[in-house]
Amino acid sequence: MGFLEYWQSEKRFYKDKDTRDAWLCEEEGRLPLIRFHSLDAHDWLEAACSTRKGGVSTGFVGELNLAFGVGDVPENVPRNYARAARSMGFFPENLCLTQQVHETNLLAVDESLKVGKDFVRKIFRTDGLITGCPGLLLSATFADCVPLLLADPVTRQVAAVHSGWKGTVGKIGEKAVRALAERGAQPGDMTAVIGPCISQPHYEVTGDVAHAMEAVFRTEETEDILLRTDELHWLCDLPAACWHTLRGAGIPGDSIHFSGLCTWENPEWLFSHRRSSGKRGNFNTFIGIKEV
Repeated sequence: MGFLEYWQSEKRFYKDKDTRDAWLCEEEGRLPLIRFHSLDAHDWLEAACSTRKGGVSTGFVGELNLAFGVGDVPENVPRNYARAARSMGFFPENLCLTQQVHETNLLAVDESLKVGKDFVRKIFRTDGLITGCPGLLLSATFADCVPLLLADPVTRQVAAVHSGWKGTVGKIGEKAVRALAERGAQPGDMTAVIGPCISQPHYEVTGDVAHAMEAVFRTEETEDILLRTDELHWLCDLPAACWHTLRGAGIPGDSIHFSGLCTWENPEWLFSHRRSSGKRGNFNTFIGIKEV
């Protein structure tokens, strides 16, 4: 990959799984984007993750900040989104943006919920978007939490999901699979990507998070997710937790792919809330169905 660093893990859990699904796409005249081999195999969709490169923002939110309310010039954010959308071959007005609140609400969207030419966000208190409408570009925003991207090639539906620790405890990934299933998809047909996020060595948590994980995951799963370091602290593996959630929802294990990228370990390319002590912008994952 060159400029991006894959995270390394000696954990038994990862040894038989795809942990290098991401790659850096740098095409002349377009933003550099992180793409995913497993989703590239579906020629009917486009999926990517933005980086910090190629935007108009400056300072600690530079360059391609995609978050409102983090200290950026407000006019810069829509301009950055427009650059990202065009680099993926979509019209900026066809973006679907949501206000994320670390809950487990999901919404199926159509053209009535796109931002339009005035770039007005119309979706609130929602952490996952689903669509089967060609031309729409679903977006979710991150700076350490886990991006989940889902695609069903049979019904041609996609989902973009934000899974922080609260969403992971609430098993938002499973809810997204079920929501797609209610629209005719079969979990066994789906492809899932666990995108760039903070890796276990850099995600220290206290008892509130650890005990919440223990309450919803089986003991053998929790052994993959939590590593206790002292009486008050654990290291939490959110990607492993999301894998167990998606696998439990019926997606085959070999259809669940890890980007292999840690936000903490790639500060030049990805924003990290923990590494920057909250002084940062956001990057986004995008997924959309191509228009015929």
